[in-house]
Amino acid sequence: MARIVYFDPWAGASGDMLLGALLSLDSGEGLVGRLEEAVDALGLPGVRVEAWRATSRGVGCTRVDVVVPSDTPTHDLAGFERLLEAATALSPAVRKRSLAALRRLAEVEGGIHSVSPETVHFHELGGADTIVDVVGTFALLEALAVDRAFHGPVPLGSGTVDTEHGKLGVPAPATLELLKGVPVLAGPERSEVTTPTGALLLTESGGLLRGVPPMVVERVGFGGGARHLEHGPNVLRALLGETTANPGWNPDTAPDPGGEQLEAQMVVVLEATIDDGSPEIAGHLLGLLMQAGALDAWWSPVFMKKNRPGLELSVLCRPEHEARLVDLVFRESTTFGVRRSEKSRHLLEREIIHVSMDGQTIGVKIGRRGGLPVTVATEFEDAARAAEVLDLPLKEVMARAAENARRLLAERPVVQSDR
Repeated sequence: MARIVYFDPWAGASGDMLLGALLSLDSGEGLVGRLEEAVDALGLPGVRVEAWRATSRGVGCTRVDVVVPSDTPTHDLAGFERLLEAATALSPAVRKRSLAALRRLAEVEGGIHSVSPETVHFHELGGADTIVDVVGTFALLEALAVDRAFHGPVPLGSGTVDTEHGKLGVPAPATLELLKGVPVLAGPERSEVTTPTGALLLTESGGLLRGVPPMVVERVGFGGGARHLEHGPNVLRALLGETTANPGWNPDTAPDPGGEQLEAQMVVVLEATIDDGSPEIAGHLLGLLMQAGALDAWWSPVFMKKNRPGLELSVLCRPEHEARLVDLVFRESTTFGVRRSEKSRHLLEREIIHVSMDGQTIGVKIGRRGGLPVTVATEFEDAARAAEVLDLPLKEVMARAAENARRLLAERPVVQSDR
């Protein structure tokens, strides 16, 4: 069964509310320490987090404040990228997800202000606050071993918000851009209840469900916001647990808990053929595409007009990442055109189990269909690290780790779905 978290943003969402909600799910994982380690890894002088227990209209919650010295400089996208590249204490997954989220935020802000994403400075979004909220959220999701995250419809509030450009109507332009395709409502509050960072993290960390997914709830937490609301507690609720006994449940194809049918997961395929590019640049481009949020990317050899050998680039991505990936292909390659098509895809249910081999811990990805394991794949980075430490061939480490994982699976009771 997959381990999931459901964010219920009935009063809105902000970066500090997400951090507080996740911290309140702590049951021995030492989440405050994990958050502090993530912040320290960024190397921002004097920046720290403070967390404490509070109440909001009688509801107990965890509040979080990101303390930023007044002389801390603001950052542009390149500055955030350099911070993440240097933060080697963070896991590759946390760095990748954080970088993709910050790039998306820069693209949205750049589009609103008619400037390139690279020139956006995150003044109003708090600069250091922003990267701490983003990195902290993904680090805590990893610490809780969450496989999937979901969220419900998002209230926006009403009235106006003070910005660097004067008063603007709620929601802020960036908030609305980030929530395109997500059910939203104004709500009764005369204030901004969902911030751009809150909108970013809800959509980047999980998919939309209009109600609580079928799950066994293990823990419930509340993250408190700084505002005092007129109509109720200012808290974001988080539910942590596992999917229910039917292991065939797939949130991408299952009926929505709110009554509507979720579509099969749609992805975009981008393609371009090139016969005048350098192999070095081709390899470099693949790395950039994966860092920018592509689900997968690959080159295939082709023969083109005038009998020239060439390469065909294929990129698999989510629709919301299409624009930035197309821009990247045009910027980094010599192609004059990029084809696109939409596909729906079937996914195996996935889980990561960890096996021990001569004192080294190695992750193994298990793919299930109908509750039965059909694919066992050793995590390459874990295996490569173990192979170096143990001075063994990588192929041997990967094979032994996979075999250990199969042995663990064989000891588990088998539960088959009804389908």
